[in-house]
Formats: sequence, C-alpha cells, structure tokens
Amino acid sequence: MSDSIVTLKNINPQDILFVNLPSVSPDLSNTDAFTSAINPPLGLLYLANSIQNCTFVNSYKCVDFAAYNYERFSKIEELKEFISKKLKHGGIEKPSVVAVSLMFSSSYDFFKIVIAEIKKCWQDTIVMVGGIHASNTVEYLLKNDCGIDYITCGEGEEAFVEFLEMIATGTQKNILGVHSLSNIKKVGINQFEQTNYIQDINIDYTRYSNLIDMEKYTAETSLFSLSKTTLSVRSFAIMASRGCPYHCTFCASHTVHGRVPRWRDIQNVVDEIRWLNKTYGVTKYYLIDDNFIPKSKAIELFTVLSKIDIEGFEIVILNMSINSTNFGIIDAIVAANITNIAFAIESGSTRTQKKIKKNVRLDKAIDLVKYSQSKGLNVRCFYIIGFPGETIEEMGETFEYAKRLGADWSTFSVASPIPGTEMYDEFVTLGYIEDGPNSWTAPTLRDRVFDTKEINRKEIEELAYKANLDVNFINNANIKKGDYETAKIIFSNFIKMYDYHIFAYDCLRRIYKETGNRQKENEIFEQMIAVLASNKKAQSYRKYFNFLDNDIRKVLEKT
Repeated sequence: MSDSIVTLKNINPQDILFVNLPSVSPDLSNTDAFTSAINPPLGLLYLANSIQNCTFVNSYKCVDFAAYNYERFSKIEELKEFISKKLKHGGIEKPSVVAVSLMFSSSYDFFKIVIAEIKKCWQDTIVMVGGIHASNTVEYLLKNDCGIDYITCGEGEEAFVEFLEMIATGTQKNILGVHSLSNIKKVGINQFEQTNYIQDINIDYTRYSNLIDMEKYTAETSLFSLSKTTLSVRSFAIMASRGCPYHCTFCASHTVHGRVPRWRDIQNVVDEIRWLNKTYGVTKYYLIDDNFIPKSKAIELFTVLSKIDIEGFEIVILNMSINSTNFGIIDAIVAANITNIAFAIESGSTRTQKKIKKNVRLDKAIDLVKYSQSKGLNVRCFYIIGFPGETIEEMGETFEYAKRLGADWSTFSVASPIPGTEMYDEFVTLGYIEDGPNSWTAPTLRDRVFDTKEINRKEIEELAYKANLDVNFINNANIKKGDYETAKIIFSNFIKMYDYHIFAYDCLRRIYKETGNRQKENEIFEQMIAVLASNKKAQSYRKYFNFLDNDIRKVLEKT
C-alpha cells in the first residue's frame, strides 16, 4: 500500500462554518448610517477560495450576519435567540471548525455574543478568528473571550489550509501566525507573529455564491457616490491589489496586508467584472483598493478597463493617493469612462500632515482636483479631525482648505483610534483611552467615545457635522460656481437616501431659484415644510436653521 493511500486514510475531512459580522454592532444601529449598502466579505471569500478542492475539507457554509437588519430587536435576549437560530440553521449540523471574521473594532460587541452562542450550540467545535481587528488584539481576545481557540494574525489563506490539515490529521503543528492561549507568539510590544503574505491573490469569483447571497450583495444600491445619473443600478465591490507603502498613523491595513503592493492579474479583475455583469447584471463597480501603486500598474488597470464594453458600465474609485497620482493617471481614468474619484487628503494643516505621516502635498491636491473636474470627474475628498494634539485652530484650517479645494463632496470624520495603529498607541499613552473594548465601539465616522484637552467628544462631533453642512450644503462648490446640473443630480441622489435632510432639499430649492424655475422652487419648499412637520430626523436640523436664508428660516421655524 502506498504512502499516499495511508495518508488519505488518516485524514478526517472537516465541515467548516464561516461567520461574517456586521461592521457595526446592531445595538448601535439606530444611528444615521453612512450607507444602507453592504460590502461583500472579501476576506472570507478569499479564505473559502483557498480551500477549494482541499483534501482536508468535506464541506463549508457561511452564516452572514452582515446581511440582516437588526432594527427590530429591542432586547439583547431577542438578539441572542436570533443569532443562535441562524447558527443552527447555517447549513452544517455540527461544524468541525467555525471561522469568524472580525474585521472592525466596532463589531466587537456583536462578536462577543456570537462567540458565546457558538459555544452554546457546539461546545466542542474549534473556533478560529481572523481579520484586521483580531490580528491587532490577539492577546486580549485569547485571554478575555472564552470560546476562542485560535487566532490567525495576518492574511489567512495559506495558514488556514495548514490549520485544517493539523485538525484533519490530528497532528500538532506550530503554524506561522496562528496563536492560541497557550502559544501567543509575541515579536514586540503589542506585536504578534504574522502569517506570510499571499503572492497569488487571483480568485475564482465564480464560486462566490457558494458562500454568500450574491443577489443580496449585488442588489440595486442607494449608496451615495456622486453618480452622474440618478439611476439605481446593481453594484459590487472589488479589489485589484493589496498592500500600502505609506505610514499613516491612523491606518491599520498594513498590519494585515503589508507595505508592498501586490496585484491580481489584470485579466482576473476584468474577467470578474464581465462575469458579475453577465451573471447578476452588475454595471457599477466600487474599486476599494487602499491605493493604486505603482503608477504604471494603475495606468495598466485603467487602460484595460477602458476597453470593457458593458452598457451602463461605471467604476467608482473610493480611494486615490494625491502623492502617487498625476495627470497621466487621471487621463487613464477618464479614458476608462470612470466618472467618480475620491482622494484621501485627511488634513488641511501642514503641521498635522507631518504629524500623521500622511504628507499630502496640499498644493498638488488643488491642481489634481481642478484637473479632474475639468475632465468631467466628480471628486470626493476625505478629511479627518481630532488627531492627538491637533488644535481646534488646525481643525479649522482643514475646513477652510476643503472649501478652497472645491471638491464635489467632502467627508469629515473624527479620528478613531484603531488597534494596531500608531494613533491608537498615542491616545493610550496620553491617557485619553484605555487599551481595551471600551475604546472600540464608536458606531460611525463622526462619533467619539472620549474627550481630549483640546475638545470634548460632543464638541468634536458637532464640529465635524457643522463642517459637513457648511462645505457640502451652504457653500456647495457646484452651486457656487454655477454648475447647477451636476449639483441637481448630486442632491437628487442624496435625497433618495436621506429623505429627511432639510439642507439637501434647500440646496435643490436654491438650484431651481438660480435657474429661474419658480414652480420647482416652490414645490421643493413645500416638501421641506411637509418633511419638517412629519419627520423626527428632519426636526433635528432646527438647531442649524441659522445657516438658512432668512426668509426660508422664518417660515420653517413656524412649522
């Protein structure tokens, strides 16, 4: 009898249950979310891709908690019952291994409940956890969350196969980057041994539906993305590369994906786009890469995308680096019929730029935004306020810079300390937060759970929101420069998602007033009155009415 046959007889193939979590714990979901769309769990999709045709796997399924709406739950016991039911009916009667993706700090509260319910359902099942948050909180999770058997630190594809081999064969292995309570492998203060980076990041996208509900993940979306049309279309998020060479103090992506950019074969990306269109009717694709580096590879990608012939084809770029982008890349983007681009600028203060190690060339950003808009691109820019030691005056520099820059939309976030980032350690050292779950639960990008000597949590949240109203609505760049058609599309799309937003209605009213359409101006004003009278969220804008035109404000104040 050959050794291979003996080996196969000693293998006990495993039944794997993957678990995907919502990005925000549902007891926090009553806040105004930035989007109702859900992003596909690319990490789990890649993990499932790594075990296709694996000798050590009998079957796999996924319980996707991100795909549900939790607003109906008012009691924690109801939520626990729901979680238990979904686990038990997840397609595997008794899984050998449950693999949980813990990507976001804000998922932690929900994660704790899931882990507890897993162990209630299957006491002897092995639980493995991975993801960005898990990779940066290895020791805390293993020591404080009973029910976790192993944590993978870093990219998990290769380590997961090794791990399943260990379980299936009953052998013991010291797997690189895999930790247990009895074997936490530290390489520094709050630093843990990681897995190897994956070099081949191509994926068999045709098997996505084996893991997730693709109809749900490609459903028509109301995601506000500065689309040039008001149409709601089927969409999907994809990544062409991993890895970011920059050293921003607030970002933890490098702790899993590393500093060196690695790309999928461009043809693999294009084939996925075509397959998504043919199979699910997807026409809108969100490129969610951390960066598009090197420039030559970015131009190659956009050049190939320019040759795709799909009716209604639309690419939305969610993050471009100012420092690694030039006019040539913008030209390639435009040639690919891409109409939306986003730049991560973060701060309009040169001192803050240096401190957060972003080092954006602010003068170059002005040139790139102006050039992009001249080529017909809608431009969105991202800003963050409240970095350690940042003064209120420096935050004000960011707001003034955003107005001067004149992007089509600006998003203002409050600095959120994420485990694994330099900024997180700074806030801990300054005594503003403790290293633990009390600092992990901010539900949205404008929320903060601690005060600093410069500004308290409520004041900074209010500052960020007022900046949003000031830059995007009151002093909207397109309205100010007379590009009323673009502004009308943007705010029409915005109202579809936020039908209570008084200031969005007012922007439409102003547009119709400036274009001489008195009838539409009056119709919108009547809508404002009706919404204000019937919608509690609309009524929350009363405290900002001083930003409105006096004649409008006086009427609304009586409503």
